[in-house]
Amino acid sequence: MESSAAQSRRVVSVFGGSRAAEDSPDYRDAYLLGGLLARQGYALCNGGYHGTMAAAARGAKDAGGRTIGVTVELLERLTPNPWIDEEVATATLFTRLEQLATLADAYVALRGGIGTLLELALVWNLAQLQGGPQRPIVTVGRGWRSVLRALPRYLAVRPEDLAMTVMAASPRAAVRYLDRYFAKAIPPTGS
Repeated sequence: MESSAAQSRRVVSVFGGSRAAEDSPDYRDAYLLGGLLARQGYALCNGGYHGTMAAAARGAKDAGGRTIGVTVELLERLTPNPWIDEEVATATLFTRLEQLATLADAYVALRGGIGTLLELALVWNLAQLQGGPQRPIVTVGRGWRSVLRALPRYLAVRPEDLAMTVMAASPRAAVRYLDRYFAKAIPPTGS
């Protein structure tokens, strides 16, 4: 089993919608996910702004965790949410996406919009191109299950492509999967 010190160096990028209101199920799921990740020793990375980004960061901070927000100058009218410990400011959306992908040891996609779909597609495509040890990609909820299962009917997505993602029913199931995955994985660099 991996030590808690090794696990605490693991970063999970969480993708999700910016429009989730505080009283919405999406916000509650993101808050729960952030808290669960922090309690298990993971650092949380996300886009650093509002909606599920704020909810996940808030949940992580309330549970004593570390948060990273990757912001972009293009959105200068927005300020990072108050639960971000470390801001990684980027000049462009493309650089922001790169940072969200490269800073993480794993990815979790919550319900979101076009930006969330873009983030998921990017890390999924990188996993497909890279070969070798994969960083886990977990989607949460029935919506993603429906979307991903429909892809082979309309796009050139093969069963082995779908197998690169894990569909979790809930934030709890997503974190349980990450714990099992990293318990079997090679410790992060520097341990």
